[in-house]
Amino acid sequence: MARYSGPSNAGPYDDEVLYVRRPLPPSDDGFRRRLWGFMIVVFVSFCLLVGRTWHLQVLQGEHFLQLSEQNRLRSLRTKSLRGKILDRHGQVLADNRAAYTLMAIPADLPPPDRLLPLLRQLNIEIDPETLRPRRRGTALKPVPIQRDFPRDQVAYFAEHRMDFPGMFIEVEPLRTYPHNSLSAHVLGYLGEISEGQLQRSKERGYYPGDLVGQAGLEQALEEVLRGQPGMRQVEVDALGRETQVITSRPATPGMDLVLTIDFQLQQLAERLLASHRGSIVAIDPRNGQILALASHPTFDPNAFVPRPTVATWKALSTDARYPLHNRATQGQYPPGSVFKIVTALAALADGIVTPQTTVCCSGSYDYGEHTFRDWKPSGHGCVQLRQALAQSCDVYFYHIGQLLGIDRIAHYSQVFGLGQLTGFATGMEKAGLVPSSQWKRRARGQPWYAGETLSVAIGQGYTMTTPLQVANMVATLANGGTLYKPTIVLRQERVLQPTPADTAPTVLHQMRVPVQYLAAVQQGLWSVVNDPKGTGKAARHEQIMIAGKTGTAQVVGLPDHDASPSRQQYLPEQHRHHAWFAAYAPFEAPRIAVVVMIEHAGKGGSQFAGYAKTLIEAYLRQSYPVAATPLKTTRMTP
Repeated sequence: MARYSGPSNAGPYDDEVLYVRRPLPPSDDGFRRRLWGFMIVVFVSFCLLVGRTWHLQVLQGEHFLQLSEQNRLRSLRTKSLRGKILDRHGQVLADNRAAYTLMAIPADLPPPDRLLPLLRQLNIEIDPETLRPRRRGTALKPVPIQRDFPRDQVAYFAEHRMDFPGMFIEVEPLRTYPHNSLSAHVLGYLGEISEGQLQRSKERGYYPGDLVGQAGLEQALEEVLRGQPGMRQVEVDALGRETQVITSRPATPGMDLVLTIDFQLQQLAERLLASHRGSIVAIDPRNGQILALASHPTFDPNAFVPRPTVATWKALSTDARYPLHNRATQGQYPPGSVFKIVTALAALADGIVTPQTTVCCSGSYDYGEHTFRDWKPSGHGCVQLRQALAQSCDVYFYHIGQLLGIDRIAHYSQVFGLGQLTGFATGMEKAGLVPSSQWKRRARGQPWYAGETLSVAIGQGYTMTTPLQVANMVATLANGGTLYKPTIVLRQERVLQPTPADTAPTVLHQMRVPVQYLAAVQQGLWSVVNDPKGTGKAARHEQIMIAGKTGTAQVVGLPDHDASPSRQQYLPEQHRHHAWFAAYAPFEAPRIAVVVMIEHAGKGGSQFAGYAKTLIEAYLRQSYPVAATPLKTTRMTP
């Protein structure tokens, strides 16, 4: 404090000292508040940093450890060897060959602007976006860039390996079909798995780009043929290049399929069909084993390995002859007069007729206001069952069909396995159609008219069958009434393991029809081939007793003068009749049943009875008129 001295005449308080307080400096409260705020922010930030560190290292430590391991370790599949497909005698129909495939791990690939020039160095033109992961969790799954990679490009890639991050070469088994188009519709083909298939098979370990069965047995038995892939855990560097293998689990090969198909019989069937559109099916009546199943036009499944070119696929998919369509199991046709087997047995079993019942045929049959024509305008005269079958008398079957009614015909059709899937292979067949009064009410909203029954009785009208169904029907008659499930896989086997037993036959139905009625129909079919007036005389053999039935399936409704066989050649091909011939032999102890079906042949099955005879003779004598060498077909190109 400063001391103050007043004037000399100050008064009684001259000795008092007065202290005066100086003004204080400005307050520092704002500074302190800012300091405290800064310290709080630092403290909170430190706490957050510590908390985040604890969260990452303690709570999520395992997760980030796994991510780190994923960046360093990769799990790569080892492709399994697909099972072979062989004929019943061991002839290889589908095999594997080793091929190089350029693979990529999407997560390790460089950006598109760098990737395109790299791919061009390898003569590969591809949209880089197709290599990007399409679904979450697939960035580390290898995808194929190019299969069947040329050897010279493999050598270049190996020499410049460091220049191609995220890519590697894999030796992959690719399918090969050594006999080209032989049995193509039976075998099917492979193709890259689609997005839809990938979604449906997510639990089965498929990756994008995997090759899977897309048709035939390759598709129906995909799980059997595929096997189980192996796994390699490898260590990679920062560029995704493999440095060492950590662990390895070998792949398990798929099962081999031994088919019931007889290679030489199949080859002969396909040669007979070479100039036609149609199919041939041969079955062993004793057990339902399919001996031959041919469809024409056909294709070479090698054209799909590793994938068809755009031009090849366009040629196949737009071909008006539908070469990819399996006519033997998926073609649905009116059965024509081969259906008279069903009508005859139904009438006998229901007591409508006896084998001696006589019907007189003048060439037409009047019913209500309609006249139904016989294929023979002059008629067949008075005939019994045996002659009616031998000469394929329509009037006889109009008569007994009218007496039977549609629902009894439908019942016996189903007993023979018509109008339903045979079950021989999943997804490889159509069911056909057996009409009934209930079916028409449900499908058309209309009542059944009695006149429609007459058309069904001779295999026309709404009735639709596949050649496989007709072959099984004839086999059932031949063996005395046992309907077997047609089988095409004799057994599944694995290399270096004991050979398993053949697949046991499966009985679908046992007919409860008196033996004498079955014998009466069988005798009628014997007469078709061996009677001088039989429509199938071309199948007659001097040493082998053959029974059979011809059939003509009308495609569209035609005026009577155009429907006659002599006029068919003048019609557009698509309006001409289909031709059937069904047969079995030897008559006393059948070992083979054959069906020949030719589309738009323009004539009845009589002209193709010789095809069945050729097949039967070759099979029973194991002597084939054509040398059993692979068909020399080439890949189909436009």
